[in-house]
Amino acid sequence: MRVGLILNGSLDTISGSNLYDRKLGEYLRHCGDTVEVFSLPSRSTLGRLTDNVVTGWHKPIEDAQLDVLLQDEASHPALLSLNRRLHGQGAYPIVSIVHRLRGCETD
Repeated sequence: MRVGLILNGSLDTISGSNLYDRKLGEYLRHCGDTVEVFSLPSRSTLGRLTDNVVTGWHKPIEDAQLDVLLQDEASHPALLSLNRRLHGQGAYPIVSIVHRLRGCETD
């Protein structure tokens, strides 16, 4: 299976979120899947929201030949317009990875 994985920053970034994503990618590769990582710049929620009006960065994701697209929940503010376009194309399932629920955090 060809899996896309969208996350903030790099898989090498030391954080709980990226460690989880790195281990998930390693496991999928161990099972014989191909994993293509799409790294978004690490920034504030407001900064990620601006990605919805910036053009071009999403083209490699839209052009990728995938069977499924996994999205780290921390990236969700940047993915509003991309997800709408992908859903309209009906290309492949989009799955959100939620491994940390925010209830009362300030960021």
